Amino acid sequence: MEVAALNHIQLFMEDHLMKTLLLSLSTILFLLGTTGVYAGNHEHDDDSCPLGLVNGMTLDAEFGPGSAEITRCLKKRRHVKLVVQANRFCMDDVPNSQCTRPFALLNLAKMIDDYEITHGMKAGRDYEMVVIAHTAGGPLMLKDESINPFRNKVEALMQRGVKFYLCQNATRAMIKKGLLPPGDATANIIEGVEYVTAGITALVDFQYQGYRYVRP
Repeated sequence: MEVAALNHIQLFMEDHLMKTLLLSLSTILFLLGTTGVYAGNHEHDDDSCPLGLVNGMTLDAEFGPGSAEITRCLKKRRHVKLVVQANRFCMDDVPNSQCTRPFALLNLAKMIDDYEITHGMKAGRDYEMVVIAHTAGGPLMLKDESINPFRNKVEALMQRGVKFYLCQNATRAMIKKGLLPPGDATANIIEGVEYVTAGITALVDFQYQGYRYVRP
């Protein structure tokens, strides 16, 4: 009887252990599948390039025969994080009132087109863009279109997922110059723009958080 009882217990334990192992394996496979690690659940594994055409033309048609063959495309990456410095108002060396090409904003739009149209990447999932406006780039963050005729471009980029921060030292300088009213500067900044205490230290801090620094 004792031998039979021991055998029964042993069989019970082996059966229980096997069920536990199978349950653990099923749980692991489920977690891998829901996190996108499990093979077959990759949204972003298409290695073809380009996925989309910026100007609606093939590369060979736009640039000439053989252009596609010598074009280097981006790797399909996720969690690309960029911090962009905007420390000038204009791309050209002209007075602000004569500027027709804002500093950094046109580059940002082209970067987004390259990520999203050419390579099929998505804001928030595959990449993030943060802009720090400081020194002479501060006026790009103002609502007043008589000072900042590029307000609509900033707002368009915000709609595409770009996050803008304005340096408070630059804000103080604009108050002194009369570009912003004392005690009410925030109400005159483009809605959605946030502050950093100092532009340069913020650039360093974002890099510590894993952002790659870009200056157009």
